[in-house]
Amino acid sequence: MNEAYGELGEAAWAWVLGQVRGDEGPWLPEVVSGDGSPAGPGADRDSVYAGIGGLAPVLAEISQCRALTGAEQALAAGIVARLGAVVPGRAEPSLYDGLDEDGFIVPHTLPYSTRDVEPVTYNWCHGPAGTSQLFAALALAGVDKIDGMPVTWLRQRCLDAILASGVPTRLRPGFWDNDGRCCGTAGVGDVLLDAAQDCGDPARAARLLQEACTMADALAGRAIRDQAGARWRFTEHRQDPPLLPPGTSWMQGAAGIAAFLLRLARVLRTGLTAPVVDRPDQWWAVPARLRTVHTGSQIPPGQA
Repeated sequence: MNEAYGELGEAAWAWVLGQVRGDEGPWLPEVVSGDGSPAGPGADRDSVYAGIGGLAPVLAEISQCRALTGAEQALAAGIVARLGAVVPGRAEPSLYDGLDEDGFIVPHTLPYSTRDVEPVTYNWCHGPAGTSQLFAALALAGVDKIDGMPVTWLRQRCLDAILASGVPTRLRPGFWDNDGRCCGTAGVGDVLLDAAQDCGDPARAARLLQEACTMADALAGRAIRDQAGARWRFTEHRQDPPLLPPGTSWMQGAAGIAAFLLRLARVLRTGLTAPVVDRPDQWWAVPARLRTVHTGSQIPPGQA
C-alpha cells in the first residue's frame, strides 16, 4: 500500500500547490470555497498552523521522497524570504499564533461544559495523541516517573486509549468529524508513526504501524479527487449542511495530510528506521539517530 499512500499524498500536495498565491510573498487561502468566493490572505497568513509557514515542513517531507521541482524550490525560497522579512516585527511567542479505564484520557473541557461537544476526544490538539508527546518530552528531559508511574508507560497508555476508542470511524455525529493534523486522522496517524519508530518492542511497533495504516486507509476513503489533486472536507454536525469547504493548511487541511501520507509511504518502503523530518511539534518523540534537519532547497536548518 505504500505506493498508494504516496500517490495520494502527492495528489493532495498538488492541490495545495495549486492554491498558493503571491502578494508581497506567497500566501495560502485557509479554505477553498466551492462557490467561487474570492479569498485573500488571512490575519495569520504566515503561521505554521494555517498559513504559508506550514508548507515548509511539507516541502521538507517531500524532499525525503524525491528532488524538489523548480516550482517547489521557488516556493521554499519565497517562504524563507517572506518569513525572514516579517519575523523582526512579530511579538507572538506561541508555536502556532486521564483518567479511568482503557488508556489515559483527559476531558475535553474542564469543568464539564454544556456545549454540544464530545466529553472526550482522541486527537492531537485535545486528546491523548497530543498528550502522549508530553510524556515523550518528559522522558527526554530525564523524568522517569510522574506520581510513581513511569512516563514511558503513561505514553503507552495514551496510545492504548486511541487504539481502543474506535478512531477513525465516525461512530456518531461529532465523534470524529475531522481528518486533519490538529483535530483528526492525520495527526493521530503521525503520532502513531512517531511511537512506532521510537518503540523497542517489535510486536508493539508493528501494531502501531498497522494502526497508522488504518488512519491512512480512512483518509484514502474520504478523499475528494479530481484533476486538481486530492482534498478533504471535514464535517461540523451542528451546522446545516454539515460539510465544510476543503482546507489547505498544515494543521487543518490537505498540506498536513499530504505530509503524513508521504511519511507513511517512506516508512513502509524503507522500514521503521526511515529518517524523520524535524518539526517544532514532535522532534523529541523519535530517536535522535533518526532525526534529520532539512538543509536543502533554500530552507535553512531550524526553519523546516
